[in-house]
Amino acid sequence: MKLDLSCPTCGSDDIMKNGTTRRGKQNHKCRDCGRQFVENPQWKPKDKDTIALVKLLLLEKIPVVLFCK
Repeated sequence: MKLDLSCPTCGSDDIMKNGTTRRGKQNHKCRDCGRQFVENPQWKPKDKDTIALVKLLLLEKIPVVLFCK
């Protein structure tokens, strides 16, 4: 069975099914790099600009809570 997925890390198409997550979504594993991933994750990673802003605020000891509202 060939899946129409590619690994988010290395871009390989050599993907296999790897059980399910605790929330019942299908888990996949890349045979080349070994990364496990879900096709449509519930939680998206933060973009690099947001991460850079949070690191800058923490470096300056400004509470991040003020900017989350």
